[in-house]
Amino acid sequence: MDRSYINLHVSHEPILLNSKDIPSLGGWFLINFDFTHIILPSDHDATTPMSNSAITMNKILAVPIEILCNCTEGDHNNVLFLYDTFDFVPTNILDVILPNMEECARQMVLEYSEGRDILEVNMSLHVDTIETVEEEEDDRNLDDNGQQAQQIVGLLEKLENNHRSSDLIGQCSICLEEFCTKSELVYTKCSHVFHQKCIGPWIQKCINRSSSYSCPLCRGQII
Repeated sequence: MDRSYINLHVSHEPILLNSKDIPSLGGWFLINFDFTHIILPSDHDATTPMSNSAITMNKILAVPIEILCNCTEGDHNNVLFLYDTFDFVPTNILDVILPNMEECARQMVLEYSEGRDILEVNMSLHVDTIETVEEEEDDRNLDDNGQQAQQIVGLLEKLENNHRSSDLIGQCSICLEEFCTKSELVYTKCSHVFHQKCIGPWIQKCINRSSSYSCPLCRGQII
């Protein structure tokens, strides 16, 4: 299993942007986000160049203050918004840093928000990942993960989807398709309902990234 070492630095400093780049709505964090991800094989030699193993990027992101200050306790729409906004950060790493981002955001609101609708923030995220799995083992691991995901799906409670229950449930938040009477549905420990065919790939994706297989809506426990 890969090991990642994560370093997140957050500071309150002005971001030099043209006025047209600033969101028109108030109550926003304007984030200058620097992301560096260095991936090293387990047998890396310090003298070997790493030009092909480093990912660096900079993005200017706008996030509503209310969402970032409640990112671990907000509703599923807030959670999905953040994971979409930071989609360039691996899910397992984002799971780790969100609580720290929330804590820093709340502190900045207390210290700097008086009379201001936009708070400018610099965030620097540096991740070193050491790969500990050989390439030929990856396919076997993916197969094993797929089997594990199906086993977890098998533990979920099945929901009989008759006409009355489908009216109450609505749509699957993974594929955004309406539930119909022919759908095979399952519900999680947190009482959220999904297509059985949709929750399986989600669980496998979490396992592949060494992330806990949490609910895609509320990040609660699935089983």
